[in-house]
Amino acid sequence: MVLKEDVFSPSIHGSSALAENIKVNRGESVLDLGTGTGILAILAAKLGGQVTAVDVLPKAVALAKINFKKNHVTIRLKHGNLFRPVIKNKYDVIIANIPQENLSPKIIKSVRKEIFIGMHGGKYGNEILLNVLKNAPKHMHKLSRLYVVIYSMSNFRKSLQTIYKLYQAKLIHFYTGPVKNFIYDDLDWYESESRSGRINIYKKGNKYFADLFVFELTLK
Repeated sequence: MVLKEDVFSPSIHGSSALAENIKVNRGESVLDLGTGTGILAILAAKLGGQVTAVDVLPKAVALAKINFKKNHVTIRLKHGNLFRPVIKNKYDVIIANIPQENLSPKIIKSVRKEIFIGMHGGKYGNEILLNVLKNAPKHMHKLSRLYVVIYSMSNFRKSLQTIYKLYQAKLIHFYTGPVKNFIYDDLDWYESESRSGRINIYKKGNKYFADLFVFELTLK
């Protein structure tokens, strides 16, 4: 895989967790939202899926194109925000590895625009995720599967409430892992957010950790 500084690199918080748990059957239509480097789209294609990949960042689209060619896979690649480039289409599988970090005001000011877009999940860290959860049913049929990550660095309680309201949910993976290093650059803010209940981080020794849930969702 080719990686570039301005495109968010795969991590255990999303890409790896999904890669180890998604199921794609040969011939199924797959939509990879927020493809980034293209790693999950490549996996889905190698599993036999007919894949469409979307990203809002032009630099991500350009990088994904390089990685698709390098990995010898044929994937339809579109530039745009979430479902807008595929507004009329339905899919057997949707993979939504979208930004879900809750960046503090201080951190937002310190990062480049591309990194901000590739990491920040919007208000309370889950604004983009809620958008996906509310709009995905328009692109699903009764047998479709939607794979999402819920990260406790965001307002995960609201995300879980939305899932319960709209979907049949199957928890397919859970783990606790260390938070990203930038958290320590504004630790007071993140501790305050955790006390408020908008995120959930906790300390073990000198390190902070957060929880990650991977769900397979189907329509009710």
